[in-house]
Amino acid sequence: MPRLLYINEKFGHDATIILESGDACWISVGKKGVLVRSHKHNFWGGLLGGVFGPKLYQERNIYQALSVAQALASTFPPVPQIRCRDMILRAFCTAVWQCSSPERVKAILNDPELLAA
Repeated sequence: MPRLLYINEKFGHDATIILESGDACWISVGKKGVLVRSHKHNFWGGLLGGVFGPKLYQERNIYQALSVAQALASTFPPVPQIRCRDMILRAFCTAVWQCSSPERVKAILNDPELLAA
């Protein structure tokens, strides 16, 4: 079962979720879009993973990211552990929560059907 490491909505909008595979996914939502990266869940991975980890998803158009977030919110049921006020962050966290590996996260978030929404 995935585990929520943290959600930060005070100094930016980001979250880290530990997947079943043991990898961590860092989700960042900003004024300029959404970025999801993967890294190993250890000291160095946690320290540098948000900067150097492989990109699983990146959208620089916030309106397109909102469209994808709305499609994700209608696709995946809410998760009680994810309590975000930011709708975009909540939708992406919920989608990542449903995945067991970074490869699955990449496949789900880059699904052409979501991009067409």
